[in-house]
Amino acid sequence: MATIEITSLSSREKLQLMEALWDDMRQKAGESMIPKDHQKILEARWARVQSGETELLEWDVIKETIGRP
Repeated sequence: MATIEITSLSSREKLQLMEALWDDMRQKAGESMIPKDHQKILEARWARVQSGETELLEWDVIKETIGRP
């Protein structure tokens, strides 16, 4: 469905469409949406954290260091 088609829907039709999308997403919640290659990278990084080789940092801390020497 194109964006133009969506904008022409009534509010009720848009709500019905959103409900249908959420129902579909809920049914597929157990399926991984992450590509297998990406999942392997995440697992390797998590293993490094668990082994103590590296640590997780809070996003707010990281944001403060971006662009700074």
